[in-house]
Amino acid sequence: MKILLVCYSYFPELSPRAFRWTAIAEELVRLDHQVVVICGGSTSRADFECVNGVEIHRTGSNARELVKRWFNLGFKVDPTHPSTIIRARVSIKGWLGKLVKSAYNHTLSKIIWPDFAALWYFSALKKAIALQKNRSTDVLVTVSLPYSGHLIGYSLKRRFEMRWVVDIGDPFSFMTETPVNNTALFRGLNAKSESSVLALADMVTVTTKETRFEYLKYFPNLEQTKIVVVPPLFSPPKSVDCLTYSSADSNKIRLVFAGTLYKSIRNPGTLLRFFQNLLATSLAEQLELHFYGVMNDCHQCFNEYVDLIDSKVFIHGLVPREQAVRAMQNATVLVNIGNATDYQLPSKVVEYVMMGKPVLNVTKLYLDSSQSFFSNYGGVCNVAERDLINDSTEFERVKHFVENPPAIDTKYIEQLSRTHSTQSVTQNYLALFKDGNSKL
Repeated sequence: MKILLVCYSYFPELSPRAFRWTAIAEELVRLDHQVVVICGGSTSRADFECVNGVEIHRTGSNARELVKRWFNLGFKVDPTHPSTIIRARVSIKGWLGKLVKSAYNHTLSKIIWPDFAALWYFSALKKAIALQKNRSTDVLVTVSLPYSGHLIGYSLKRRFEMRWVVDIGDPFSFMTETPVNNTALFRGLNAKSESSVLALADMVTVTTKETRFEYLKYFPNLEQTKIVVVPPLFSPPKSVDCLTYSSADSNKIRLVFAGTLYKSIRNPGTLLRFFQNLLATSLAEQLELHFYGVMNDCHQCFNEYVDLIDSKVFIHGLVPREQAVRAMQNATVLVNIGNATDYQLPSKVVEYVMMGKPVLNVTKLYLDSSQSFFSNYGGVCNVAERDLINDSTEFERVKHFVENPPAIDTKYIEQLSRTHSTQSVTQNYLALFKDGNSKL
């Protein structure tokens, strides 16, 4: 089978989509399928290369990179040491850096459609058409986020005969908490475009049943049999780098959050306040709180805790995946901050369970998707944000959990791994590629 994968983020990018589809593409190649990938351009990799049997074409840029190029600016700090960002309270070079961010936020981001990858659409579509003319494709897979990838698929599907699978990592038109464009201007266009994509696609995949329900609610004309759930994937890295801190000190209580922060849907403010309260207890000398991943617009959340940075609170930023996994393995308790939407599942929760570690799950909503996912996991402590810092009984319960983390039943982990393994998830996609009949 010849498969064309249009996925903006791919190896060696450090993002959930890149992790997921790099693993799936390589598994497809292992099963003797031919996989060609079109992804975003990279300054550190060749425009064309073959990695583990997968043919990769990198092309184009995005609007945010273009603005930075106009100003000829680079990042002020090493992204692997973002604590310096917090101390300086800036993310890129001085006041000009702030000007660049402001220029993008108040100009291009207000008028560009559909998202930051709009410019990539043209070069990626040109590359896809050229590839398709030279060799026919059996299956086209387009991946979001960004949504621009699905517009490439829409154009290709109208030009060529192929089976098209739309893989949705994050919703587009009804994602109001973290909108990808100016919804005041483009709300109607967003809905109309996504409706057209869903109608033309042969199959649509999402990672949770809650997201599937939302799509059927917002798009009542969408055939129920067309949209299916393919679960989150856990694909451990082949090698593990050393930690930047020692893992041998058994006296330490390390709380580790691994994932992406957003001010609107995954805000670290409550967790930081809880941790500060923990430091006023007898556990103070043992405690450490580590953050791994992109901070986005959450830098200001750390401002009032600047004195704790690099002594009690460690901000590692975006690190190689091997390092992040090793950090989770060496955590005392893993911390999940639930989304502000009830239909999205943080991509890290599957990895958390696979680590076999106790999990502190801080929820914002009563019907939290993470809490539902952890329902059969014996090593979880669920607590509502509002109670974590306002309810003394809940505070003591969570403190006891952190101080005395429970042992984990490995049988449940083994059972879950069969559902979320690269092999299992790939087989679900293959069923859709062939005849549309998912195993799920």
